[in-house]
Order: sequence, then structure tokens, then C-alpha cells
Amino acid sequence: MPSVPAPRIPSRLRTSKPRNLQPREPASRSATTIRPSHARHQLPAAGFEAPQKGTDQLPPAQHTVAEEVQGSVPERVHSPPHRDASPTLSSSEAGSEESDEAEDDKTDPAEQRKTAVADLHDIITVNGECLKGFYKGAASDRRIKNFLTATSLYDYDQNSWTDVPRNVDSGEALHTGFMRLIKSIINGLGNSQGSRDIVDTRETIFRHRDDSAQVSKPHLAIRATGPSFELPKRKDVKLNDVGFANIASAFDVKREAEVTQDDVDDLAVYNRQIFLWQPNRLFSRTLLLTEMHVRLLHCDRSGAYKTTPINFHDDPCTFVRLVLGLSSTEERVLGLDTNIQWIVKSGKKVAGTISTLSPAGKQVKYKLDMRDPYFTTQLVRGRGTVCWSARDRSGRHILIKDAWRTDPQVPEYSFLERAKGLEGVVQQLAYEGSLRKTKDLRPDCFNFEDDDFYNRTLSRVTMVRCGALLCQFKSQRQAIAALRDAIQGHFNLLKAGVLHRDVSMGNVLFGEDGASVGNRGVIIDLDMAIMAKGLTAGIITELPAGTRLYQSICVLDYDRGLVPVPHDYLDDLESFFYVLCHLLHGYEGVDSPVDGAFEGSAALARWEHMANLVASSMKREYIEFGGLAVNPPPLFWSSTCTRLCDEFRQYLLPLVNSKIKLRVTRDDVERDALARDLHRGFQTHYTDIIGLFDTALEDLQKPGGEDPRVLPIRGSSTPLPSELSYGSSETSSSSGFSVSASSSRKRSAGDIEDAEASPKKRQRSGS
Repeated sequence: MPSVPAPRIPSRLRTSKPRNLQPREPASRSATTIRPSHARHQLPAAGFEAPQKGTDQLPPAQHTVAEEVQGSVPERVHSPPHRDASPTLSSSEAGSEESDEAEDDKTDPAEQRKTAVADLHDIITVNGECLKGFYKGAASDRRIKNFLTATSLYDYDQNSWTDVPRNVDSGEALHTGFMRLIKSIINGLGNSQGSRDIVDTRETIFRHRDDSAQVSKPHLAIRATGPSFELPKRKDVKLNDVGFANIASAFDVKREAEVTQDDVDDLAVYNRQIFLWQPNRLFSRTLLLTEMHVRLLHCDRSGAYKTTPINFHDDPCTFVRLVLGLSSTEERVLGLDTNIQWIVKSGKKVAGTISTLSPAGKQVKYKLDMRDPYFTTQLVRGRGTVCWSARDRSGRHILIKDAWRTDPQVPEYSFLERAKGLEGVVQQLAYEGSLRKTKDLRPDCFNFEDDDFYNRTLSRVTMVRCGALLCQFKSQRQAIAALRDAIQGHFNLLKAGVLHRDVSMGNVLFGEDGASVGNRGVIIDLDMAIMAKGLTAGIITELPAGTRLYQSICVLDYDRGLVPVPHDYLDDLESFFYVLCHLLHGYEGVDSPVDGAFEGSAALARWEHMANLVASSMKREYIEFGGLAVNPPPLFWSSTCTRLCDEFRQYLLPLVNSKIKLRVTRDDVERDALARDLHRGFQTHYTDIIGLFDTALEDLQKPGGEDPRVLPIRGSSTPLPSELSYGSSETSSSSGFSVSASSSRKRSAGDIEDAEASPKKRQRSGS
């Protein structure tokens, strides 16, 4: 993953699992042994004492990729329509400036709830009785009863809290009573020594990270200090200020008669923002309090659940433990990953470390690069990718990637093990395969068979840090060389038995300065990769893999009604062509995205914004009827680059037509024979395409090779439209994606991963 600020990612898709599916065949190539981590560094258990479900241990010392794949993915998956969400990719600095200026602030609870629910999906309800098992280690019943008796906080004769009577007659009195009660519990039993405090935040602005115009105002918040918290990044910030970046939890207080479902969903808004502002969060929890009941809402990378109300007058010990757990001074109890810690001075994180395994399999702490310490997706549910920028003891830049995979998904580190030593592919240094499972964060009473629950496992991969994004090129030759070597890297991966399936601008990085041929460009992000079955994915999924803008014609029109065929290397080669087109249509110079490139009828806009079948048709028209001749790129691009693009287009045309012929051939035997004939030339396909790039690189190196094209002079007449720069109708600052409504039918967790990466995560330097 690159080290760039705030790239935008358009919407991902929600999917569901099917039932009664046949297991997938193991990969056809001989398996390569994967070396497991030598030592375990377990993350702490959740804040309740439920028995552990499953294990965090790695597989046995020797296991194969084929063993991991076998039985995990169905041969044929039927998927219902999908629904829209809106993630972005954010650096640690992006969108972090908060302001107390209220003129542009939007407090739109309905819109905030809609965004939260679109991210978290169905918020599953569980029996509130499970709360009795939460935070058992916080305090014993005897200690709590002694404390309550000594402080007169609870009337055991009336079975009622003194400060929160059952018949409270005003919301203000209720709020004041909870403030006193919670403050007394924290100060009396919490042993917080000032690091935790309950704060009235009804008039405090809590800025949202994914939409800085949106703000929330929780009723109460647990203000926290420590190695994972920092002050809000707002102007004239004071040491006692509070925001989502420095709270352990948030509570809303409502009178019983006024509570609606919206009040419960508001908790999801708070939880989600806590996740986005605190990048080492594993889970977060918030409470809804009334004069009679308490409800909890929990969020993690598998989504969210809420409890039914429980009467906290009848069970004072459970309420006390909830307060102690949600205000705990132990960050692991709060749901924070204590393997990532910061040094905080004057409320600001000034240095940090991340603990993981070294290449030798020993525990090691790496220093975070505080100039750009992390970047992350702006979604809670899903893979939850966080990339930590760090340095090893020699000062070398490394990247540590955290991601949560579903159970059927082959982990990225398995593919990276196969990629070791391959040119043009990001290199893995070490990994931890199973740090935490979301099923272990759920109580025993949770329904793990629920249609909307998919267990996820956290892995941590340490990689060599590559250079900048392809779109941050400094010369035409640099960009073409990087793309050439990335294609070579893709070929190397395929020969190692791995099909990438997510070729995009954002997944091609420059190599290190002075890199040799083969490493001038590097393909990254194998989250969507699959063990190749021959030269294809070997399976058919209803929802396509890849990044929308770059998906091939056959991948886009998967639901046209033609015979489905597996994703293959030709789909990825076609994606590389669209990456080249994005360069030529999307940039009119170094660091100069084209205004209008993703608006109106511009080629890139049509490929990205229109429905799948329309976008597929637009791409076929582009490849078949002239490409750049109809849609000229900006004059910045030399004749060599436009010629390369046109030659690439002409080379792809018969291959695309052959793929389409496969899909209209109904006879299985005939179709298999056509596929074998097509794929028989796969080495020639790569060699020929790389040869086109090599020829272009030779021409670009010649004197004047990168000179801009020049419009022909036509006297006083206006140049023909085909001779003008196409820049007037293209931009790189907008995005969009049409999706259809979701279905309640449960889908394979393998398809969940396809769906999450299928919508665009396109990188634009202008974002």
C-alpha cells in the first residue's frame, strides 16, 4: 500500500452468503509450503468472560496453500443484488483538522444513522442478560456491594439507585443523576487516577472523520488519556477538550417514554466514529441509559450487535461493571490493540511503536514514522485495512498491514509467501496470521448462524515499503517503465500460481529509487488474489472481483445472461490497459489531473459511473472503434505514449473478442476447447505486451521522445475536435457507482471479499 494522503475510495458492495454449496476443488498447481510465524503474539480477550470460541493459534508448523483453499470456496456462487456504502481511504493526517467554527457544521442525525447502518449492515439484537457476563474481572459482587453500601449510592431496601430514581420526572434530572452516579463509580472503584473522567458533552462538537461537516453531540462521554488517545485536532485546543479521538466510550441518556429505535442507532454513529478516529481499535461499545434500563451496542469488523434493555436497578452489580469496563484504564479492555502504542505529550501523539514479528520470527518493536504513521479505510465492517508506516532498526522504511479476512478467504500472506523473490511484486518480510477473531468478541448467546454475520480474523503482514503511486509519476518514461514492470510482476505471480484479480492504478507503485529493470514498478495488494487453477481463478462468482474503473469487459457484464466463465489472466491484462488509459486521459502533466476527466461523457466517466452493462459496452466500443483516435488525450502525452496505448488496444481486440466468443458458446466441450486454444498463447501474450512497452521506452529515451504532441496549424480555422485535448471533459476529483438494492439472502463469505473489493478503490492524486 502506498504512503499518500487521503485517496478516495468509492462505494463497496454488500453481499450475502448462499447455503448448500459444494466445496471448491483445491488448486491444481502443486502447493508451496507456507512458513508459519515462529512465535505468537496474542491480542487480549474481549471485555467479558465468555468461554473462548475457536483458537488464535496458527495452523500446524507445515501447511500448504492448497490445504487452505480446499473446501473454502464454492465452484459456483449465486449472488443477489448488492447495496451501496461509501468508504474512503484516509491517511493519518487527512481530514483530521477539527474546528469549533459552527457555521458549516451539520448535525443531521438521520443522515448519520443512515451512513452508520450502511456501513455496519443489520445491527443484530441479542438478549441483554448476556451483559451479566461482561467485565467480570473489573470488580467482584462483594466489593461492589461494599462500595455501594458505604457510599449510599444504592438503596438495597428499595432496590433502586439513589441518584437515578425509577420515577424521575425530567430529562435534566436524569442526566444530572447519571453524571453523579458514573463519576462516583469511576472515582470509587475505577482506580483511574485522573486518566478517566465522565464529561457532559451535550453542547460539545464531536467532528466526524469521514465527513468533517458532520458533527455529533453525545450526552455523556468517558474522556481518556493514555498511549492510544490524543486531543481533538481543533484550533485553540485545550487540555480538557474532548472529541472522538480521546474518549473511551459515549453514553446517551433518555427518558424511558421518549426512547425510539433511532436512539439505539445513534450509538452506532458514535461507535463508528470512535473506530475511525482511533486506528488501533478492535471493538468499541456505547450505552443507552434510561431511568429504568441500560442497553449496549457493540461494533467490530464483522458489524454490530445491540442488547435488549436490562433493568439496572434490579442488577446494580452488572451496571457498575459496565461502567468500570467502559472506563477501564486497561486499554485492551476498552477494545484497543495494545501492540500499537504512542508517546503523548501535551495531548498530541509525538512518537509511537508497533509490536509484531521480525523476519526471524522474534517479537520486535518498530518505530512508527510519525510524518505519516498510518492510513486506513473509512469503514468499520469489512477488511478494516490499516497500513502502518514504520522503520526497522537500520532505518529502512517498512509497511505493516493489518487486515481482517473472512474464514474461507486465503490470507494475503499465503500469496506473498509464493511471491518471495519475484520481481515486480511487493515483498513480504514477516507475518502474524491470527491475532484476533471477531467471533471471540461476541457473547455466548449471539446467533453465529445469522445471515449477516461473518467471522473475521486479523492478520498483520510486514512488507518492504515501495515508492509512490503510479499516478505520482515524474516523467512519462518513469510511468511507462513502472507499468511495464508491474505487468511483468503479474506474469511472475501467475507462473507462481497466483492470479491477482485487482489490477488498478492504486495497486501499482514505483519501486525504490534506482531500481533495476523488473522492479521499477511493483504490483501490490493481494487481498483479492486467488490461487490460480491453470490460468484462471477456477471458480465462478456472481459478483466480480476488481476495482470498478479497471474491470474487464467480461468481468463487468457478468450478469448479461451469457455463459459465465472464470476470471483469468486476460481480464487482468485488460485491466492494465485501462490503467494506461487512466494515465493518458486523467493527467495532463506531472501532478496535473485533468479537469472533467470523470464528468459528463468523458471516457473515464462512462467506465466508472454507468451501470455495469453500459460500462462494458462503452469499453468494447473504445477498444473496437479507435480508442484515442476518438478520444484524444491531453497534448502533454507524447506520440510514443499514444502509439503504445493504441497498439495495446489493437493487441487486446482479438483477445477480447475471443473471450466474448467463449461466453456465447453454450456447448461445454466446445467452450473448453476454445478456452484451451486461447490460453495456449499466454506466454506470448505477456511477451508481446511487454515488448510493446519496451519499444516505447526505447523511443521515450531518445532526444525529444517525451515532447508533447503539437496541434496541426489550420490557419485561422478552429482545430477539429479529434485534434483537441480531451481535458475539457475529464476530471480526477469525483467518483460514483450505481448499485442495486440489497438482498437478505445469505451469501458465501468468499463472495463477501469479492464484493468488498469489487467497487472502486481508485486512487486519484487530486483527491
